[in-house]
Amino acid sequence: MIELIDSLDKELLVFLNGFHTPFVDVWMWRISSAPFWIPFYGVLMFLLIKKRWSSIMVQNVKQIGFVILSISVAILLADQISSGFFKPFFARFRPSHSPELEGLVHLLTDSNGNIYKGGMYGFVSSHAANSFAIAWFVSSLQKTKAIWIMMIGWASVVSYSRIYLGVHYPGDILGGTIIGILSGYTASKLYFYLQQRWLN
Repeated sequence: MIELIDSLDKELLVFLNGFHTPFVDVWMWRISSAPFWIPFYGVLMFLLIKKRWSSIMVQNVKQIGFVILSISVAILLADQISSGFFKPFFARFRPSHSPELEGLVHLLTDSNGNIYKGGMYGFVSSHAANSFAIAWFVSSLQKTKAIWIMMIGWASVVSYSRIYLGVHYPGDILGGTIIGILSGYTASKLYFYLQQRWLN
């Protein structure tokens, strides 16, 4: 059963990774880069803070503190579980490092002309875990359909970029998505607990 799932995962990776154009290559490289999203993160924090900052009051300052603490917990949980535990524990080679897939996976080169392969192990995707943790947490606080669609769409595009670059299998993305959602859910529960405990 495990062998069948692994085989299907590799076949799906080769299929999804095969759709390349020079224009999309450039954008997927950018989308996969964390610094590219700094303005987006800034807007998210502005939205979260603006809604809770009507005036300079202790209660509002506490709310902002709860937001920053909780979103930090979401990212910390997602990143440490994916990179600190899953990757070394399962030690599954990324497709970019798999001898079995050599020549079948389209890889890009960085600005120095080096082939980008990522770290040795890829299960699960930290990009997927972190982005879905943020997406779930923000969606839980904002609670509008537009925000939910925007956040889940953003996390999905970031996650897909890792398949496009050939450094993650779809299974890595799925695992990272689950960890991210659970991390975001946990962080949102922490936020609402702190709000109820200290503000009400």
